[in-house]
Parts: sequence; C-alpha cells; structure tokens
Amino acid sequence: MKSGPLLFCLAFVFSLFSCTKELSQEAPVQVSPNSGDFYATIDGQPWQGDSIRQAVVAGGTLTITGVGKTGDALAIILPGLQTGIYSLSQQSAGYAVFTNLQDTTNLYLSNSIADSSKAGGTVNLTTVDTVHKTVSGSFQFNLYQESNATGKVVTAGVFNNISYAGGGIVTPPDQQPPNGSTDTLLARVDSVDWVAAQVVVDQSTGILAIGGISGQQSLGVYMPATVAPGTYAMDLNAGVYFGSYNPTTAKPLFAIGNGSLTILENDVVNKRIKGNFSFIAKSQTDSSSATISDGYFSVSY
Repeated sequence: MKSGPLLFCLAFVFSLFSCTKELSQEAPVQVSPNSGDFYATIDGQPWQGDSIRQAVVAGGTLTITGVGKTGDALAIILPGLQTGIYSLSQQSAGYAVFTNLQDTTNLYLSNSIADSSKAGGTVNLTTVDTVHKTVSGSFQFNLYQESNATGKVVTAGVFNNISYAGGGIVTPPDQQPPNGSTDTLLARVDSVDWVAAQVVVDQSTGILAIGGISGQQSLGVYMPATVAPGTYAMDLNAGVYFGSYNPTTAKPLFAIGNGSLTILENDVVNKRIKGNFSFIAKSQTDSSSATISDGYFSVSY
C-alpha cells in the first residue's frame, strides 16, 4: 500500500466526488448519514467533516474519511483495526490524504517525501468498539504536495464514534500473503514494455482500483466493481472509468477525455476480472504526457 498510495487516494476521491455530485441535486443539506465527530485544525483554520464522515474496513485497511461542506476531504488509512499509535511517514504503511473535491488535482499526502518537517505524523486509535462498530482516536500530521511544493499542517485532530462498515481481522501488510502470483498488470509505456512488479487491488470505495507498481512508477485503471464485459471510454473528468500513470510519485498523469477500457471477463462470484486498456496519460499542470498501449490485467479482487 505504501508504495502506491495515489492509486487508492484517487479511488477514494472520485467515489466521494461522484456521490456528492449525485446526492447534492436531491439532498443539498445532508449527502450522507453521519456518525460521531470528525474535526481538526488545518493551517490554523477549523475543519469539520460535517457533510460526510464514515469508516470502512476492507482490503486489510481501516479507512476513515470526512468531507466538509466546502468540499475539503480528509482520509486517514491505517493498516490495522486495533488500538495503538500509528506512525505516518514515507516508510509507513499508514498514510493520510487531503484534497478538495472541486479541485482533485491538488493531493496532499503524509508520505510524499522523507522530510518529517513537511510530511508525516501520528494517529492514535484509542477505541475500537466491535459490538457497535465504531472507532475513535486523535491525530496530527503534516501533508505535502511535491508538484507545487506546498503543504498542509493538521493539528488537534479528533474522530469520535465514527461508524465503520465491513469487518474481519485486519492484518498489517507486512504479515499478509502475497497478492497472488496469478495477478498480472502489464502495458507498453511510450513503446517500452512495462510489467508491474507488484499488483495491488482495492474496491473498498465501490470503485475497483487495479494498480501496478514498478520502482517509483505506478500504473492504474479504475472502474465500478460491478462492471460488465464491454468497452468503455476512459475520462478522468467523468470519474467512473479512467486511468493513471505516475512516472514518479510527484507527477501523476491521467487519461483525460481519451482512452479505452475493454472488460473481457468479470466473474463476480469468484471475484476475478480481466481486461485490456490503452490511453494517453496527460498532466493537468504542464505538457507532460505518456502513451499507454497494449494494456492487460488479470486480477482477483
């Protein structure tokens, strides 16, 4: 997880963005059932997850998310469902991300760089109530975005009695078995063969995020978990079917209004999906781009 957090941050961001867009037309006052409290001070200003606050246990992680009425979204991802202090750093499995759902090009991460004065911190998970399925704790950390060299300082953070969905025993990533030697993600990047050394899959947000990691590079494709066989256009702006390629952790490139995703098979009973993809990955801040062709994945989820 720590090697490719952007893959899952994107799934989280676009899941919430799509949900907010749809529900705001029908229920502008409250877009999601609320539970407990989720608040902090960000750059000296009070922030509160008063539009959405929720937690999910899935894929070996606890994800706590909150969205304020102005669209500011904060997510904390922890590799365990047990009380204790979790470190957030470039080397840790846990991390945090902040963005605004109206401008998702700005992602601030707790593990973007090694400089602890700019990125990193701690989360204290103080209470896990497995009967009522709620979690409580406190947090403080710094977040940093390498692309524009800006940061966020998060202090006095609290989440109290946040209801969580899902369950089961959450095992830290370093104790989990490998994702499976049969999982495959490969493509050609600018006509050069690219094969993922590690394949990671997540569907905790309702969006199926399939990512591959090789060194500092990562490649991902995103779709609804219930996607049927067929061919779909890939477009970041639509937030349903899209792709990403990160030549470095500081430079995300996306399929923006181009690209094609073909689902060859999606066995929802045995949780196995196969497909092909191609797209032109473009930066949203400069002229950087990469051509992704002959993409193929076959993974369990």
